Amino acid sequence: MPLYIIDSSVFNKLYLEEPGRNTALMIFEQASKGNINLLAPQLLYYEVIATAQYYKLPIGSISQLLDQQIKYNLPLVEPTEEHRHKAIEIIQMGHPKNGSPTIYDAIFHAIAIIENGTFVTADRKHFVKANTLGYITMLETWEA
Repeated sequence: MPLYIIDSSVFNKLYLEEPGRNTALMIFEQASKGNINLLAPQLLYYEVIATAQYYKLPIGSISQLLDQQIKYNLPLVEPTEEHRHKAIEIIQMGHPKNGSPTIYDAIFHAIAIIENGTFVTADRKHFVKANTLGYITMLETWEA
């Protein structure tokens, strides 16, 4: 069964009215039907809460949504030593023109690489910086 590592930028579309929202909803629908597996580092939880706080949204409601998805569709994992080392490799591959990927994005991407999944992101900046590594797709082009 396909494994997708979901970026916070994708999860946030479950509660933000942004382009790509329907695709994000479709991803979680496919996971709830058992057609795909989802995974994310524990970092996702904090990034989602930080986004809700930034937009001054009801954090209690967002936290409940997170807890529900974590319980049924989106297991969160603590990055292993192997994930962390791969993330360090990723951030060191920066390009003078595009810059370097952040350690936060690199953790998600590293998990996808190590676990043989696909990192789904709506963050075009990371995609441009790291798409040569593979194991990544933009939300807008995601297909189950």
